[in-house]
Amino acid sequence: MATKMVVLLDFEKIVADINPEMNRKLTTIPTANVDIMEIRKTKTILIAEDSKMLRDLLISTLHVAGYINTISTENGKMAWDTLEQMAANTPTIQENLHLIITDIEMPQMDGHHLIKRIKDHEQLKALPVIIFSSLINEEMRRKGEALGAAAQVTKPEITQLIDLIDKKIL
Repeated sequence: MATKMVVLLDFEKIVADINPEMNRKLTTIPTANVDIMEIRKTKTILIAEDSKMLRDLLISTLHVAGYINTISTENGKMAWDTLEQMAANTPTIQENLHLIITDIEMPQMDGHHLIKRIKDHEQLKALPVIIFSSLINEEMRRKGEALGAAAQVTKPEITQLIDLIDKKIL
């Protein structure tokens, strides 16, 4: 029997190590007044991101920006399972979850498939989903729009992501 080896690379970590400018873009947080910071504290965001480095950095950045209520998942399947459980236990999920951020390329279930499932689900379809991915090009942007993504941001533009989150849920 032949043995197969699978190598998984954290593309974003490699790029961040090579390009320190990426780290700056990922860690520069827009300033906000006290009132906005207080409102941000009342919002909950679910994140689907397979890169541990980016997931941790994104959560940390959101917390510093005032979005302290985050739910972290490692892929689209985990995000979907979490959403299904929340929908089953809460008649109006929008009271407990306000926005979803997803990467596109992830194991088990990619971000586009996750968005399709969300938009096909009666309780979940009103939730805004922002795609935060390094794979956004014109074709991917059109696909995200067709699936119902509320917005799409190319990594590592964290300032733009925070601004979009504010526009969608504040």
